[in-house]
Amino acid sequence: MIKVVFSVVALLFAHSLLFATIMGSKHDLSMNNYYGTYGNETQVCVFCHTPHASNPDLSNGAIWNRSITDTSQFILYSGANGEPNHPSMLCLSCHDGVSNIGDPSAVAGAQMHQLINEPGSGLATGDGGPNCKACHKAMFGIGGGLPSDTVMNMFPGRWWTIGPDLSNDHPVSIDYSASQSNFPTEFKPKSAVLAEGFVLPDGNVECVTCHDPHNPNNGLFLRKSNINSAVCKTCHIK
Repeated sequence: MIKVVFSVVALLFAHSLLFATIMGSKHDLSMNNYYGTYGNETQVCVFCHTPHASNPDLSNGAIWNRSITDTSQFILYSGANGEPNHPSMLCLSCHDGVSNIGDPSAVAGAQMHQLINEPGSGLATGDGGPNCKACHKAMFGIGGGLPSDTVMNMFPGRWWTIGPDLSNDHPVSIDYSASQSNFPTEFKPKSAVLAEGFVLPDGNVECVTCHDPHNPNNGLFLRKSNINSAVCKTCHIK
C-alpha cells in the first residue's frame, strides 16, 4: 500500500514538472506552440540559446542567441540613460519596444527576428523559422484580430513591449540589500525573499526576480501566484 501511494505521489510530481516547462508556452516559438502550428522549426530552446558562438556581450553563462543593437536607448527607473544588468538585458532583447513602425527600440527591427546562430549545421544568422503566430497573432485572426486590420495589428501588442524606456516600470538592476537597509520597514530581509524561491542575481532585483521565463504555470511567468498580491508582498512589507 505504501509503495502504491508513493508511486501515485511520484507520478503526480512528475506530471506537474512536465507542465512547468517552456514547451507549449507563450515563450515557445517553435512550430507547435501556444497559438497553434506554424513555421518549420521543432526546436524550442534555439530562439533564445545556442550551444556555440553565442553573443559574448549578453551571454554571461546563458549562451544567448540574440542581440541588442543600441544599449544607449535604455532609460532606467531613475530617468537616466544606462544599461540594465545582464539578466534583464536578456529579457529586453525581445521585450525591448519593437511593436510598430517608428516605435523607439534598443533592437533594430531587422535584428528582432535574427538569431546569431540559427538551427542546423555550421554558423549562420537567420530567423530560424519561428512560429509567427506567437507574436503577430492578429495577422492570423487570433484573439479577435483580422488579417485585414490596420498595420498596427501586424505587430506584437504593446502589453509585452517593456523597453527601452524603463522609467515607468518596476526598477531592475538595483541592489536589494541596499534598498532593504535604507528602508527596513518597507522591504523584507534578503533571506526571506530567497526562501520564497525568488532570485536576486548578484544581489540585484532583475526581471527574473519575479519572473521564471521557463515556467508559465502561474500566469505571466510569475514565480508564484499573485493572488492577494503575493508576488509583491514577497519583497514589500504591506
